[in-house]
Amino acid sequence: MRRQLLVTVSIILLVFPCLSIAAGPGSGRMTKNNIRIGQCRADSMTVQWKLGSLMGEPTVAGSFKWRGQDCRLPSSTTIWLKVVDGHGGRGYVRISPATPKANSGYGYNTTGSPNWKKALCGYSGTSRTKCYGKKNAIAIWKNGYVDDFTVQW
Repeated sequence: MRRQLLVTVSIILLVFPCLSIAAGPGSGRMTKNNIRIGQCRADSMTVQWKLGSLMGEPTVAGSFKWRGQDCRLPSSTTIWLKVVDGHGGRGYVRISPATPKANSGYGYNTTGSPNWKKALCGYSGTSRTKCYGKKNAIAIWKNGYVDDFTVQW
């Protein structure tokens, strides 16, 4: 019994600090209407995301679907989720799922875990720019939420 208690306490002490670092901005869904993506016009685009943490590292999952004319979006289509923390901190999280066809379901994506130094950044097209360091990224991640998205290709 004593050994089992010791093992349980040890596990809690190992896991708890990892869980308390940064829970994440959470999950959600947002729709925008009448936007251009490359040569295509989308009547609507819906982006869904789940931003969290696991064992002290950020986790990023997200995908999108769109309605519009029958054209192919560029395979380089990238969604930038704008994360704000309510205290002036903001950064962008990149999601690049498989690009779905018009008027079909969400594109396929798997959960990724970027390095903290690449989790929240600025962007230019599909590339990250001026990323936060680990300490600032964790602070924004822990208190932040998604308030917008931008489409690039």
